[in-house]
Amino acid sequence: MTVTVDGTYQRGKLKLKKPIDLADGTPVRITITAADEDHDPLQAVIGIGQSGRTDGADQHDHYIYDARKR
Repeated sequence: MTVTVDGTYQRGKLKLKKPIDLADGTPVRITITAADEDHDPLQAVIGIGQSGRTDGADQHDHYIYDARKR
């Protein structure tokens, strides 16, 4: 189950804007991103396809395995 909920951080505690449906003692993993932060989760991969090659699908084996197309 994945839940996204807004909240605020006050006096060392997170205060959620709405309750979440979890049983007491449920282990969770929390990732915190400030709501006003301009964060792009794809930033790390932007530009990866800018090599200038336009035949990546046609020449896949050549680029991946250094094998010439026959």
